[in-house]
Amino acid sequence: MSFKVGINGLGRIGRAVLRITLEHPDIDIVCINDINPDINNIAYLIKYDSTYGRLEKSIAVTGDTITIGNEKKLRVYRHENISDVPWNKEGVDIVIDSSGVKQNLINARKLKTQGVRHCIVTNAPQEDEVDIAIILGVNHDDFKPERHFLISSSICDANAFSPTAHVLDKKFGIKHGFLTTLHPWLNYQNLLDGPSISYATPGKIHDHYALGRGSTNSLIPKTTSAISASCKVLKNLTGKFLSMSYRIPTMIVSSADLSVELEEKVNVDTIQSVFEEEEKNQKWNIFFNNKEALVSTDFTGSSYSAVIDHRWIYMNEHNYLKMVLWYDNEWGYSSRVVDLVRYIGQWKN
Repeated sequence: MSFKVGINGLGRIGRAVLRITLEHPDIDIVCINDINPDINNIAYLIKYDSTYGRLEKSIAVTGDTITIGNEKKLRVYRHENISDVPWNKEGVDIVIDSSGVKQNLINARKLKTQGVRHCIVTNAPQEDEVDIAIILGVNHDDFKPERHFLISSSICDANAFSPTAHVLDKKFGIKHGFLTTLHPWLNYQNLLDGPSISYATPGKIHDHYALGRGSTNSLIPKTTSAISASCKVLKNLTGKFLSMSYRIPTMIVSSADLSVELEEKVNVDTIQSVFEEEEKNQKWNIFFNNKEALVSTDFTGSSYSAVIDHRWIYMNEHNYLKMVLWYDNEWGYSSRVVDLVRYIGQWKN
């Protein structure tokens, strides 16, 4: 089944989603909306990427259209408001809102009047702001096409942590745990010290002042929404985890240091075997089991939600488990967004 998709906001996630869909002919990206007024710059950013390299396809601009590889044509709009874009004119079935702008989330429901079947937001809003949050490999069976129009694909950290915690809780039971994520810098951070300006609410300054410090030479401790986002799809873990995060001076690939006390007595070999079995039987690229001496950069471009690093799985006599996960916070996450588009697109509602 083929369906038409529009992307609202062509930032890091929007461009990664676009690149991935170029390899999936059943998903037809027909238009994009971005506030960048320079269409040639938009085309340039699609073609050249400092993280993932040059796109090996031709790029041409004609009027308000970008052509990729001689046959892929993208109509480009430049509206600040997601609901001002004529999605119906382009015959769009599913809109991906990767702008991260709060006002677009508020206005996204208006797209239903244009005949858009579903809208996916690539962040983790409050539960009452969307119809459902879906993390593939965890709660995808809860999707009801007739009820769920506005869908959150959650965040990269939750897409790595939730499936992992889901397996551990299902197999062995989780009493409690602690999660520390290490996340590369993001666009709203600074090269030099100054205020950190919010992308979600333009003009607002983050009240976590440390985020405004120079991002290239410091580890910056901060709070994280990884657990709150995960508990939206794993209700039984609510109240069982503490978490924090560090912004780190690298370009790409996050890591998660996960510590949990399990209810059932288990050993390292059993943990490893369980995740190897999960990898064999998975429907999507959720898990990959790594046994080599690799570092973060080796996972650049990985399409997996979570790489389970077997070198760093430990158990002690008190039944405490420590694990290390790796995940490309852009490409891995965007790969799940594309999978989610395909998953929800199979139903005609």
